[in-house]
Amino acid sequence: MNQTRKPPLLDMEFWSVTLILTVISGLLMWGVVIFPIDQYLAEASSVSKDIDFIFRFMAFFGVPIMVYVIGYIVYFAWRYHTRKGDDLMAVGSDIHDQPALETAWTIIPSILMLILGVISYVVLPKYYMASAASVATIEVIGHKFYYEFRYPGLSQSVDNEMHLPVGKQVTIDLTSTEPDIQHAVIHSFWVPEFRVKQDMIPGMIVPIHITPTQIGTYRIICTEFCGLGHPDMVGKVVVESQADFDKWFADQRTAQAGAANQKPIAFTRGDAAAGGQTFAAKCTVCHGTGSFDMRKVGPGLGNLFHDPNHANLVTGKPANDADVADIIEHGATGDLGTMPNMQVNGLTDKDIANLVAYLESLHK
Repeated sequence: MNQTRKPPLLDMEFWSVTLILTVISGLLMWGVVIFPIDQYLAEASSVSKDIDFIFRFMAFFGVPIMVYVIGYIVYFAWRYHTRKGDDLMAVGSDIHDQPALETAWTIIPSILMLILGVISYVVLPKYYMASAASVATIEVIGHKFYYEFRYPGLSQSVDNEMHLPVGKQVTIDLTSTEPDIQHAVIHSFWVPEFRVKQDMIPGMIVPIHITPTQIGTYRIICTEFCGLGHPDMVGKVVVESQADFDKWFADQRTAQAGAANQKPIAFTRGDAAAGGQTFAAKCTVCHGTGSFDMRKVGPGLGNLFHDPNHANLVTGKPANDADVADIIEHGATGDLGTMPNMQVNGLTDKDIANLVAYLESLHK
C-alpha cells in the first residue's frame, strides 16, 4: 500500500489554488472599499461614518482571512482525503515546525487587533462619555413590549415615538422596568441609521449621546429576545428641524395640560409597608433610599422629610405630606430631570398616600 503522497506539497496545483484564492480575496476587499453603505442604510448621526469605518476595517482584513482559511480547508480536505488503496495510518504530509508561518499568523492578527482596539477606543467614547454639549436628557424605558420616552418639560410620557431636533446633541438615559420589577427583562435600543445599539437593563441607567444629522423617520428595534411580544417591540425616532420639533413639543404640552387632572387627591394616611412595595415596583429605577446625593436618575429619598441640607423639595416647597403627594401626583421638572405624573407611573390615590407614608418612615 502507499505510505506517503507522491505529489510534492508546494506544487503547481497548490500555487494555482493560492492564486485563485488571492484573486477572490482581492475582489472582495475591493468590494468592501467601494460598497456604498449609506445608500442602503443612511448615516444619520454624527458618528455613523466612524462606525462604518470600523466595519469596513474589520471586513477588509477579515475577508482574506476567511477566504484563505476556508479555501485551504476545502482544498486540503479534497487533496488529502483517503483514497482507495491508501493505508489508513499513512501520514498525508509530514510537516513540523514552521517558525516563519507560525510567527506570521500570530503577529499579523495581533497587529490588526491592536489597531482595531485603538480605533474603537477613539470612536466608541463619543457615544458613552459624558458631554456638556447635550441640550437635553431624555429617559427611554423599555417595557413589555413598547418604548416609553420621558422628556424634560413634559408631565407625561410619549410611547413608541421619539422626536429629536436635527444637529443637536441629546443624552439618552436607557433602562428597563415593569410594574413588578421581578418580571422586568433586558430590552435593547437599536437605531440602525444612528449605528447605536445598547442593552436596556433593569435597575441600571446607561447614558448614550446622539447628535442626529439627517432629517427623517428611523426605526427603533429591540434586539434582545424579551418574550413572546418581542417581534412587535418596534418604535420610531423622528428627526426634524428645530422649528418642527418645537411645534411638536408645544403640541404635546398643550395636549397633556388639557388632559391632566389638576384636582388635589383625597389625601388620607397611607400604609408604609404597602408604600414600600409600591416604591420597589415603581420608583427604584430612578430613586434609591439613600441620601439625597446618592442619585440614580433622581435624588436619593431616604431622608426626604428630615434633611437639613435640602429642606425644600425640587418644586421649592417645604417637605411636607401634601407637597410630596403633589409631586407624585402631578410630576415635576427641574435641574435633576423630569418626574412623571401618577398617570404615567400607573398610581392610584391610595398608592400615593402609601408612598408618602413609606417615605416618612425612612428617616425614623
